[in-house]
Amino acid sequence: MTAIVALGAGAVVALCCSAAYLWRLLRTLPLSRRIVNLLMPLSQIAFVICSFMLRPYFVHWNLIAFLAAVTGIICAALNPMFFKSLLDAERADIEAERAALLEDQVAAQEHYVLLMQQTQREAARIRTELDAELAGVEEALDAGDAASAQAHLAGAVHAVRTPQGRRCQHPVVDALLAAKDLWCREQNIDLTIEAEVPDDLTTPDVELCALFANALDNAINACAAVPEGARWIRLRAHPAHGHFLLEVENSCAAPGLAAPRKTQQAPQADVDAQHADAATTEGAPHPAHDDAGTLPRHGLGLSIMREIVERHAGDLSCTQDGSTFKSSAIWRL
Repeated sequence: MTAIVALGAGAVVALCCSAAYLWRLLRTLPLSRRIVNLLMPLSQIAFVICSFMLRPYFVHWNLIAFLAAVTGIICAALNPMFFKSLLDAERADIEAERAALLEDQVAAQEHYVLLMQQTQREAARIRTELDAELAGVEEALDAGDAASAQAHLAGAVHAVRTPQGRRCQHPVVDALLAAKDLWCREQNIDLTIEAEVPDDLTTPDVELCALFANALDNAINACAAVPEGARWIRLRAHPAHGHFLLEVENSCAAPGLAAPRKTQQAPQADVDAQHADAATTEGAPHPAHDDAGTLPRHGLGLSIMREIVERHAGDLSCTQDGSTFKSSAIWRL
């Protein structure tokens, strides 16, 4: 009797030490998260104590108490390894997400380099044209030819005109949209862009590029199922009431049709199946899932988008109505 009670007391002490180890192991996590995780060793302690409190109700109480105490000691020994493996797995997920964001940042920097190269070439062209026009003005003035001087002045004004081809104010997003526009033209997709993206937007450039790139890549990929001439994408983006809204609407295969061939790989971004991880779908079962109900092959892009918008207190929704698919991302600025 005394030995069994001592064994039970040892099991309780060991489980308390296990709980203390868990509390220290999770010291970097929020307090609420640490308290929730403590429920596991606390429940084990309660199990051991309850087994000893049931002595009046069981004939073979000694055997029950002995097994409960031994189980408690085994749990106390295994708990640290179990909790450490869980923490390592969580850290691995965080590192994987960080690696994905770093890859997106590299892509954003490459887009920015292309933009800077394009800007440098444009500046050199403007300087050459402006120098030529100003030289013509000087020659016309020396010759007393007012009409020619006026024509060269008009040419100089035209040389320094504001470019009309920009799609938004944000330079990095503008470069990305230019690349996607080129890809759409190669795929015979009618791309319409209505984007108001201020250059001082508080959302980091890497996250903006990840959101815009993945949304457009999904749409372009879905258009591969549509015959040429019926492929279209409409992108709308603008800030409103302290939030930013990104909507991409596109043509796609009607529900129930076979999965289309994939388009060529998108530059600087992961290409995802258009219908992966959709929030709501009208019509037949989603074509991105197979008959066994497994996950779609390309769901990482939408997962990254959802993680980014949720990090900024936002939401991502995807809906399909017939042959039209729409993704909407909104997040707080």
